[in-house]
Amino acid sequence: MSDVELPTVITAITNAQIEGFVAGTLFAQGWSVIYRAIDIESLESYIKSSPESARGAILIFAPDLSGITRERLHSISATVKQLLGFSDDPTHDGVLGELHRVPTTATDLISLVRGFVRAPMLRQSTQLSRQGRRAHVLAVGSAGSSTGCTTLAINIAMELSLFEKATLLVDANFRAPSIAALLAVRNVHSEAGWRSIAPSLSIAEISQEQATTVDAFMEQATQSFDHIIIDLGSISGLSNRLTDRRWTSTMTTWSCDQGDELMVVARPDVLGQHRLEQVSSLIEKTSIRSALSFTLNMRSQGRKGSDEEARFLAITTPLRPLNVRVIARDARASTAAEAQKSTLIEVNERSSLRKSIATIASEIVR
Repeated sequence: MSDVELPTVITAITNAQIEGFVAGTLFAQGWSVIYRAIDIESLESYIKSSPESARGAILIFAPDLSGITRERLHSISATVKQLLGFSDDPTHDGVLGELHRVPTTATDLISLVRGFVRAPMLRQSTQLSRQGRRAHVLAVGSAGSSTGCTTLAINIAMELSLFEKATLLVDANFRAPSIAALLAVRNVHSEAGWRSIAPSLSIAEISQEQATTVDAFMEQATQSFDHIIIDLGSISGLSNRLTDRRWTSTMTTWSCDQGDELMVVARPDVLGQHRLEQVSSLIEKTSIRSALSFTLNMRSQGRKGSDEEARFLAITTPLRPLNVRVIARDARASTAAEAQKSTLIEVNERSSLRKSIATIASEIVR
């Protein structure tokens, strides 16, 4: 199986309601359910007759499967790609090994299975629980290129820090990390943790080395900061990336499953509109736990800007986003900040772009 293919699935669950929920949900997300076992004998028979298919599949089982034992399950584990067990009472059924409580929603199921494919040893509490953590997590992703999402991420983080909220800015744009360069900070990529660069503001960059420990890093970060802003860069091909086990997809998957808000940023020109339509179509077909918002950046003035905004709203409002935001074009402010390797408030705190971003920060601060 290639790294970008959706995994195949075998179900081995007697309870028809739970099995139907699992199989139906995964199938609706594009996963191939290649066999649905009704007892341990039929499962073993299928694996024996189709060893190649079984070898690439995730076996999702439950303790109610007739004839299942720890020994037989252990034997089967060598013939499939991975095992994932669900139970209404994981502690009581623990004789079969580590089990997860049956998810109650389709989004939680998809999130858990995606995370399990990415890192099989993760515990359920890491995968599903956002309760009790300190940080509010906003991930900023670009619908295409040159949308200004990195500028937004940097300056939202800066504005939040001005509220004296401990804020972490994470560069997870694996294709083109740029936050350190835009802020004239050196060697961030070589550090395992984060670095303080201003009062209440720290930055981190997720490199290939750090990608293997993203879950542990983010668990620590969400308990250490009030706000975390993640620059994802382009999120084109989102559905494939959410089941892609390559290191370049780790933060996108984490953000969609564990983030509080995914902000998709688009630009207003024809190509920007086309990219937004593509991303919106993918999101419509993909379950993510994070709340969704859209931002139209660099809106033109006058009638042209009104037309751009109308097209933007026509694409995004059917997805019922948490927020829809529009930011007017302010090339002078963004160019000055880039030239001086500074944030907008340091260059021109009265610029329209800075004021728009400050408004966004005031909406999400807590």
